[in-house]
Amino acid sequence: MIHDEKYLTYLPHSGFHNQRIELENGIFLAWFLNRTLIIPPLLMYKGPSLIPKNPFDELYMDLLNHTSFNNNNEAEPYIGYSWEELMNFTFVKQNIKYIYRHNFNFTNLKESLNIDYDNEVYNITNYRQQYFDYLNSTKDLVEPVNLDYLNKISEKLLHFGSLFSSSKIITQLPENRNFRNKLKHMMLPNNPTILNIVDKIVDKIGGTNSYIGVHARIGDLRFLWSENETVKNLIETLQNDYNHTDLKNVSTCLPTKIYLATDGGHNTASLQPFFETFPCVYVRDDFDDLLEPLRSLRNPNDDTIMYEFLKPFVDLLVVSRGNKFYPTYTSTFSRYAKFLNIIWLKNKLSNA
Repeated sequence: MIHDEKYLTYLPHSGFHNQRIELENGIFLAWFLNRTLIIPPLLMYKGPSLIPKNPFDELYMDLLNHTSFNNNNEAEPYIGYSWEELMNFTFVKQNIKYIYRHNFNFTNLKESLNIDYDNEVYNITNYRQQYFDYLNSTKDLVEPVNLDYLNKISEKLLHFGSLFSSSKIITQLPENRNFRNKLKHMMLPNNPTILNIVDKIVDKIGGTNSYIGVHARIGDLRFLWSENETVKNLIETLQNDYNHTDLKNVSTCLPTKIYLATDGGHNTASLQPFFETFPCVYVRDDFDDLLEPLRSLRNPNDDTIMYEFLKPFVDLLVVSRGNKFYPTYTSTFSRYAKFLNIIWLKNKLSNA
């Protein structure tokens, strides 16, 4: 390690999409501040995320109490996975230095960086801060902090708590906006096993031109109270946008089919009105045989079979490959699927 090298890290929490936003913010800050990014492991859950966004010390305790970096097969709330197993890091490698952190023991972290004294660490414990490079007014920001302030921090390690929020960093200067835009468009899912499965499912449905994608988020505690309303809104929106017979030709399922990404299933009570209204609906479970290759994928960190953890990424990519996408509002899954759908449609047009 270079003696004068400076570092930056943060604490992950919540589900994949919240952590992805944290990672994007961390990469930008590492690039802007010329610090080496220490990337924490990606927390992967079989069910709803169990590590919520909390203040700095509480989040550290949650991560320490639920860490499962071991070689046994005992059930744990989450496992740690490498981002590069899922995402394309080519752009990241070209623009910043980074290393990985494999556990949440703070003493181990300091020792690995040859940090002997606490005054070599600068902890940012206020997760309400928002960072900006140039603004005419900061009245709309919760606790605004100029990015130049972070540049003046001299400690060897700059340690954030949560870096989550799409509005965590506000960039107006062209160079900064350009970097963030390129990062977002180039750090995309690229696991070859998942991509191959997605291609086969899309072909089985009839190709990208034959279906639209819909996301119904209902199994998370934040959405349980409104799951019936979510389904009702999706039904009404589709009926308003399409000739009803286009989505209800039972005999041929033409001209338009629906791929429904959901944390429910065919037997979920709140989804029954959707299935009854639109019989030509596919869900991931309809293609269970095509998911078989996921059963042989193992986590390099602890040899865990990744099938249950990676199934949601199949949903994400299939639902985003249709000719149009309909979201569950306020869902980070939906927000990212919409973004991927826009990229997919642009690429399809440019290659036509």
